[in-house]
Amino acid sequence: MNNPVSLPLDSLHKEMGGHITDFHGFLLPVRFSSITAERQSVRDCAGLFDISHMGRFVIKGKGAAAAVNHLVTSNLLAVSPGKALYGILSNPSGGAIDDIMAYRFSDDRVDLVVNASNREADKKWIEEHLPKGVSLEDLSPGHVGFALQGPKSAEIVALVESGAPELSRRGALLLPVSGGDILISRTGYTGEDGWEFFGPAEQVSRIYRQICSVGAPFGLKPCGLGARDLLRLEMGYPLYGQELTPETTPFDAGLGFAVSSKKGDFIGRNLLLDEQGNPIHYEDHRLLVGFSVQGRGIPRTDCAISSASTGKVTGTVTSGGYSPAAGGGFGLAYVDRPFAEDFALGAPAYVRIHDQSLPIVFRTRPFVQGGLI
Repeated sequence: MNNPVSLPLDSLHKEMGGHITDFHGFLLPVRFSSITAERQSVRDCAGLFDISHMGRFVIKGKGAAAAVNHLVTSNLLAVSPGKALYGILSNPSGGAIDDIMAYRFSDDRVDLVVNASNREADKKWIEEHLPKGVSLEDLSPGHVGFALQGPKSAEIVALVESGAPELSRRGALLLPVSGGDILISRTGYTGEDGWEFFGPAEQVSRIYRQICSVGAPFGLKPCGLGARDLLRLEMGYPLYGQELTPETTPFDAGLGFAVSSKKGDFIGRNLLLDEQGNPIHYEDHRLLVGFSVQGRGIPRTDCAISSASTGKVTGTVTSGGYSPAAGGGFGLAYVDRPFAEDFALGAPAYVRIHDQSLPIVFRTRPFVQGGLI
């Protein structure tokens, strides 16, 4: 087994008191103080996350945007240059190879940010499906990425990079620097306003340190993977490997907005549009639902969901946690499609936590309000 990779900000994280863990082969902080304190900082003011483990590809060549558009479920050609788009990299069955962010800079250049665990598989899949004259460059090694998130993030980033606050929501730009360029975007994975920076380690590490310094008076905290996971779960956002897999489609996961029926052919299109138009034909697919626990209990991945009326196990928790803002214990679960409709209408159900069966109720997503949903 390979040793986990130490990323460029690792020594700084240790100086800052970060508790380091192995995450998909990369050493990253799971927390600096407490997960709840870091989560609160992001909701109230701002938090800073190291996301250097994520992959960054550049797709170049004549027709690069059209080539990427054939690989993803959303319509990249419908967004203007300088905009980011969320989409699913789909397989022929409509399942999710990965969920990605695509940044269209021109017809001939698209940048992609992909999940760390899927980087090599994504690279291979994309390269196999690119037309002649279009190439993929993997900028991930030696690069740093970080996300600044929270309602105070605009004020903080304005003190460091003057052009960034001018970006509209889901805007993106390339900042030329020594050794390449820095991708700056305004998206996020928390439901709050925020920015992402990806680029050569030396330059982006310097910006990270500057933001730590100027952000401190605003209440900014360095944040770890634990707070990031809780924040995305409060918003009901999927996590690849839990809510998204090669066997689950965007419609299964409640991501129908990321499937464009108006654009031309893309991989998996026919099956996805059939599922959209004829869901009764897909009753063997489970649907993702949100729920909250009635009583004291924190659901975790793989806890069983059962129908209160029949006692039959009808689903499995994919992600769970505890958040006072979300009402206590809460989570996401895949449940049998017929039961999903009954559950949404109020059918009683239970979640099995350790040796107890606790009642749960259906919740629409997001679980918390506010921020930029």
